[in-house]
Amino acid sequence: MNTVPLPVSVLLLARDETADLEALIPALSFAREIVVVWDEAGDPRTLDTAERLGARVHPRRLDGFGAQRQFALERCTQDWVLWIDADERPGPATAGALARAIAAAGGGACVLHALRTSYFLGRRIRHCGWGGEWIPRFFTRAGARFDAALVHERVVLDGARALPHDPAFTIEHHSYPDWDTCVAKMVRYAHANAEQAAREGRTATALDAFFRSRLRFFRQYVLQLGFLDGRHGMLLCLLAAWQVGLKYSELAARTREGRASRSESPSRAR
Repeated sequence: MNTVPLPVSVLLLARDETADLEALIPALSFAREIVVVWDEAGDPRTLDTAERLGARVHPRRLDGFGAQRQFALERCTQDWVLWIDADERPGPATAGALARAIAAAGGGACVLHALRTSYFLGRRIRHCGWGGEWIPRFFTRAGARFDAALVHERVVLDGARALPHDPAFTIEHHSYPDWDTCVAKMVRYAHANAEQAAREGRTATALDAFFRSRLRFFRQYVLQLGFLDGRHGMLLCLLAAWQVGLKYSELAARTREGRASRSESPSRAR
């Protein structure tokens, strides 16, 4: 166990995750600093909890996850950054894995991928496209930036060398602990995905909402073996399909509104 904090800034976004921060922040004691950007539309108790547990908190209203994470990144001061979410937990051997990565980097720009496992309503999901995946979560701050995506943002690491995978660097993802949280998140992400697609100039029809939702279910439940996760897998795939249907229904409505606006004649506009 490390007794001297590593030269690491933890990059963390928060809104209404008071209980999550109570569990997460103490598990990050290996880092020299924890930078929390709190959405001003959220629960003030979350901000108070983060400050009480020693994090540096910066309030900022969320206008897109990419922009929010970039704002957080610009307030990190350490050479290395660990990107983690409030509903995630670092594995018990993560500190050692990060220390080894820092030693192996040799001063250059580097990135280390974490092995993430995901849970749905308290059960680990091994299929449905949610099986263990290696994701870039630990990287040198110099040269790093986040894209401007409203949702499903990505870190851009120009010229960074990928370090060999270390199986000790693990993250558990508990994004959907209960039904209410699950439904609220899926609705919120469906809206954000529709907004992102509209900004990119994409269009849709009611047929997209009908067919794409069913294709999503088939892909996750059949092709990605979601049926092997039992009833949790069935429910997860149904909800994922519903989210896709919501996204394309909203995008189809935006498409119709845009076409109606463009078809209005100049004489009628006057």
